[in-house]
Amino acid sequence: MFDGFTKNAVDFLWGIRLNNNKPWYEHHKEDYRQYLAAPMKALCEELFCDFYGEIGYDTVSSVSRIVKDARFPHAYPYRDNYWFTFKETRQDWWIAPAFYFELSCEGWGYGMGMWSASAGAMQKLRNAIDSAPDKFSKLVRAYNKQNIFTLEGDLYKRKKGEVSPLLDGWYNRKSISCSASFTYEDETVFTPDLKPLILDGFRSLYPICRFIHTAVNAD
Repeated sequence: MFDGFTKNAVDFLWGIRLNNNKPWYEHHKEDYRQYLAAPMKALCEELFCDFYGEIGYDTVSSVSRIVKDARFPHAYPYRDNYWFTFKETRQDWWIAPAFYFELSCEGWGYGMGMWSASAGAMQKLRNAIDSAPDKFSKLVRAYNKQNIFTLEGDLYKRKKGEVSPLLDGWYNRKSISCSASFTYEDETVFTPDLKPLILDGFRSLYPICRFIHTAVNAD
């Protein structure tokens, strides 16, 4: 059962950032397993069990690895952040919206987004907004009533179009995410209350996520 992370998890992330080498990692591998991997796995599995039935399309959960992919060159072999995602089962899942939770040295956060969206996927989203501006406007108005998540993603220097002041910030992005970020001064992350907090957040983001999912999966 997930009872919250401990400050030992943060200590490990800082340790791997400052000592990003195999000898240090091997010496602290048990800390990684106990304080980071085990609670993250428990949080991911419990949230997925609670949330999966509410997602209207095929989704899988995935916890990141602390060791970076050896197939690609990296300056440092280990990550100094750690996360899980609920992502689509499609092979190119990164171009579709996914839910996430993340721990880093500086803080923690959660939300929904597609950070590596292709130009084609974002064009499909614009097409969907063009086809149903009233429907998407209703979703955005509901989203704007909350003050937890922030709309993020690089904007095109040259706008792709103008729909309305309400929607233009969604319409003219190269990628898109709705993220909530906190420092460790917010100690919810160290308590069992983290799980219902994330679940409520995922549920609030789901209507917009479903709209984006439908758009990027359109033929």
